[in-house]
Amino acid sequence: MGLKMKIYRALTGSTVRNFVRRAEDFFALNLPTVHKKIFLPTKAAAKSALLKFSMARGKKSGRALSLWKISSRENFSPLVSVVVPNFNHAQFLVQRLETIYNQTYKNFEVILLDDASTDSSRDVLKEFHAAHEKNTRLLFNEKNSGGVFCQWRKGISEARGDLIWIAESDDFSAENFLSELVPAFADDAVELAFCRTDFIQDDQKIFTSEQYLADLPSFDWRKKFSMTAAEFVAQGFGVKNIIPNVSGVLFRKKNFFPELCLSMKLCGDWAFYLDAIKGGCVYFSPAATNFYRVHKNSTSLRIQKEPRYFIEHERIAELVAENFFVPAEVHEAHRKNLEEHFFGYYGGKNISELEKLFDVKKILRVERKPNILIGVLAFSVGGGETFPIALANELSRRNFPVTVLNFQMADDLPDVRKKLKPNVPLIYLNNTGGLAEVVEQFKIDVIHTHHGATDVAASYVAENNSSLRHVVTLHGMYEAADADYLKKILDRVKKSVDVFVYIAEKNLTALGTRDWGLGTRFIKIGNGLERSTINPVPRESLNIPEESFVACVVSRAIPQKGWQAAVDAVKLANEQGGRRIDLILVGAGEMYDKLKNRAGEFVHLVGFKSNVRDYLAAADIGLLPSEYAGESFPLLIIDSFFAGRPVVSSNLGEVPSMVEDAGIVFDLVNGKVPVDELAKILRTLADDKKLYEKMKRRAEVVAEKFFIERVAEKYIAVFEDKLQ
Repeated sequence: MGLKMKIYRALTGSTVRNFVRRAEDFFALNLPTVHKKIFLPTKAAAKSALLKFSMARGKKSGRALSLWKISSRENFSPLVSVVVPNFNHAQFLVQRLETIYNQTYKNFEVILLDDASTDSSRDVLKEFHAAHEKNTRLLFNEKNSGGVFCQWRKGISEARGDLIWIAESDDFSAENFLSELVPAFADDAVELAFCRTDFIQDDQKIFTSEQYLADLPSFDWRKKFSMTAAEFVAQGFGVKNIIPNVSGVLFRKKNFFPELCLSMKLCGDWAFYLDAIKGGCVYFSPAATNFYRVHKNSTSLRIQKEPRYFIEHERIAELVAENFFVPAEVHEAHRKNLEEHFFGYYGGKNISELEKLFDVKKILRVERKPNILIGVLAFSVGGGETFPIALANELSRRNFPVTVLNFQMADDLPDVRKKLKPNVPLIYLNNTGGLAEVVEQFKIDVIHTHHGATDVAASYVAENNSSLRHVVTLHGMYEAADADYLKKILDRVKKSVDVFVYIAEKNLTALGTRDWGLGTRFIKIGNGLERSTINPVPRESLNIPEESFVACVVSRAIPQKGWQAAVDAVKLANEQGGRRIDLILVGAGEMYDKLKNRAGEFVHLVGFKSNVRDYLAAADIGLLPSEYAGESFPLLIIDSFFAGRPVVSSNLGEVPSMVEDAGIVFDLVNGKVPVDELAKILRTLADDKKLYEKMKRRAEVVAEKFFIERVAEKYIAVFEDKLQ
């Protein structure tokens, strides 16, 4: 070992660190002037020197980080919600708020919270609100909430922006904070971004984040970087809270707040960050600075002298073990970091006491959730494209580490893209450098694909990665493929697929009688969708009389989906007399172009719409006159039931078991829709109110079995089983 290394290890060892801590406590208490003017500058210089050495040491040892190259976007200017949770910080508020309103990035709103302050805080807040009424809201508590994380939750729930900045009321920031961090979120995988921090006490800088993080030599804090959350946690965030202060953080809004944070006094912010970044990426920039005000008599300092300090750290380690793939060494390093504090500031005497408070063996027994990569062909129309989005949203809501990968094998539709929640990490294959790199950097356990083309692409990686499990859901594409293409798909995926999930019995016919191997399993799980608020489209806006009986078709406008048969059946039913019947056609494609302006007065073509349930709710029934051979588990039926409407459908795939007695199912004749029979069905439902109302009531009951929450439970069992 070289002399420099010996000196480095001696200076960074626990004995020297304990001595420095005791000396700092002594000077701060007895000689405050010496502490401020001599001790702190000397300590800072020493830290900087050690930092430079550790950086060089890390580079020489070749421990390079796996960085993630984030994508950019022109004219990217999302709304940022700035949440200012205040309690008795009147003396700091002016500086805090001025550095918010003077940000060079201008698309933001400010939510000023006060937690029943007893000083003059509210006067200051009201003054700034009056000066910035257009983009500022005041929310005052008349009773103290009992904790800062309660205020975080309140502010986030009130936020209108996709990005959140919790700007603590006693801190302040550089005016380029937002302009420096916001662009990182143009990459849909970035879940959190943070900047460097200066620690301030009595308006003097006493410490920097570079010094605080000097013991993590793998990182170069002088440069911008981005990396996957999985790498970030494994390289250091699982050992210590790399982010010193929430005021230096920007993150995507989530629709839920981690309850664990509310039970913590010290490590709640760390728990919050770990929850926020799962499945995504983290970005750091040293080009902006957050100024973190450290108070001598703060609550955090008091808690650091209590057993609770170590108990909260153990809970953080359990959270890491539950959600991230990290080696045992990470938890050992976490405990090692606590030793200095235990024997120093805490005043512990026996290491066995620490081991009881922070039990590594207990942490290693925690069962980990799988890291799930859900692959979609593209953000386009179809069950194989829509269902994976709903599943990803639900897995994220349940706090699973989930990432969506867009293979970009078809054109994306913006309205379909919007169905994916903004807080679900999204990556694009063309931007990643390869699927193998994605699997490696995100530490993926399970890849779940939904189309023959994506199944094949994933198979090349899964085949050569024994720890990666491949799950395929069959949506009907295989049986619709021609024989040669199907053979190519099956020859390829046979080498990688661990579980085939089929949604209809007929999906299995395409797989043939080949030997799939003892390890391959076949599980039947139906599709499900998310519930949503429904706002029926006014019939008047479609030129449909209120008294009409209305059928609604929602599908791709291709001949096999039966648009022409639907038009012919409605025309025939109206010719037979009785209550008027109208038809709404929702979708785009060949048949839309063919029928537009030529379909007749009873037919209303509206093109592609993302709010299909609003159109179904404007109708009386959902209509699926499909002749498509690949039809397996039509989402139109689920959407109709969620809109409270019964269904009339051709008998394909799982339609009979889906519809039950909440509609009418008819058989195809020689593969074609029997127009006469369909006209008769429409005529009967239009004129028989009693029959129709009975089916409508059943639709609301049958809908429950298609809730995505129930379907996700079954998939989670598959994913977790393959992790064992």
